[in-house]
Amino acid sequence: MCHLNAFLTLLVVVLSLGTARAQATKTLTGRLLDDRLETVPMANIYAPDTTVIGKTDMEGYFKLDIPRNPNTVLFGAVGMELTTVKLSEECSYLEVILLLSSSYDFMSVRRVNRKESKRFKHLPQLHQEAYEKGLFKSRTPCAFPIFTKWVPRSP
Repeated sequence: MCHLNAFLTLLVVVLSLGTARAQATKTLTGRLLDDRLETVPMANIYAPDTTVIGKTDMEGYFKLDIPRNPNTVLFGAVGMELTTVKLSEECSYLEVILLLSSSYDFMSVRRVNRKESKRFKHLPQLHQEAYEKGLFKSRTPCAFPIFTKWVPRSP
């Protein structure tokens, strides 16, 4: 009976440690700018399931605690493209550039994706410019936006 009690106690301790570790969080801080290198005030920050988990301040800075397991975070604001950023374990300070929303009326899906891809490939150069102007702290981003092709909605 004594061995059974010791085993059950050990089992409870191990399971509670595993649960605590699974719920561990990390602090994510950073700044958002748009592609004109202007601040993005009051932008929403979303979890991968599109639940709002934070906002930027009036200067585009943010600080939030997120679970360790999501590997992406989304950023969005009125007039901006929704941007998905892939997180890395060693990155805790994000500097993200949001693209202004564009309208591509009467263009084929292929042409729209080509234009968006071209704008997306320009982001590293914009990040460098933001660094040189003192708007960002790092020369190169530690997390990168994910380009997703546009797919038309069915009626």
